[in-house]
Amino acid sequence: MSATHHEQAAHAFQEFLKAIEKLRDPEGGCPWDLKQTFESLKPHLIEEAYEIGDAVDEGPAKICEELGDLLSVIALYAQIGRENAHFSFESVIQGITDKLIRRHPHVFGDTKISGIQDVLENWEIIKQRERAESSTPSSTTSSGLLDGLPRSMPALLRAHEIGERCARVGFDWSSANGVAEKVREELQEFLAELTPSSETNQLEQSQQAQIGAEVSAKVIEEFGDLLFTLAQQSRHLGFSAEQSLAAANAKFIKRFKLLEGIIASEFSTQKMQDLSAEQLQTAWRQVKNTVP
Repeated sequence: MSATHHEQAAHAFQEFLKAIEKLRDPEGGCPWDLKQTFESLKPHLIEEAYEIGDAVDEGPAKICEELGDLLSVIALYAQIGRENAHFSFESVIQGITDKLIRRHPHVFGDTKISGIQDVLENWEIIKQRERAESSTPSSTTSSGLLDGLPRSMPALLRAHEIGERCARVGFDWSSANGVAEKVREELQEFLAELTPSSETNQLEQSQQAQIGAEVSAKVIEEFGDLLFTLAQQSRHLGFSAEQSLAAANAKFIKRFKLLEGIIASEFSTQKMQDLSAEQLQTAWRQVKNTVP
């Protein structure tokens, strides 16, 4: 990257920070921006990150726009931090720069690597060292392998990352076939919980109500185990369960919109909820023939 490009970026960034500072100016700033706090900005931060994900499918121009939106939220966080003497944008940038250098000794140091796996293993070793150094003997904060995973992450994505981290220290299935066996096991356990036993069917009504709540909790537990294992299966096969489910959602939405069109055309005097199951299935088969 040329010095001229750096200079242009630095100038643009200075103007950007001035704009953010003006938005938070108590004398002439924006009432909405002045009202924001770390907590109130959290949903906006998550929303903007998701919008970048959508923008990737729309092209570079949209990515550029959405990156700017996300940066504006990050800048508001930094401005609020500076106003309260917690941190500044300078400390944010310096902190991530130091971290990138520290975690890439194969780029900024003398460490030799033979491929991506070495990078991931070194990365985890460095992170564990950082956790150990940041904790104190009196600290109650754990520094385990899975600490620091964002609780706000989508659950399937979090399950994928849990598997990734465990794999870096060798705690993983040796092959995708091994995970497939576990998927079958978890599926059977889930289905077994859906099938009431003969003993349960013979209980009195009051007893059934009590057991029903227990079974329901167990069904939820087994369903979660199945989803977690499916996330590990996708990881071993080289794709993200989160992205796979997102694609399935998109396909269903596309099909459902076509279904609505067919119903509006062929049953113009009836609402969807008024159609029989057979009519809906016939229309759905038409949709699936159009969008496999």
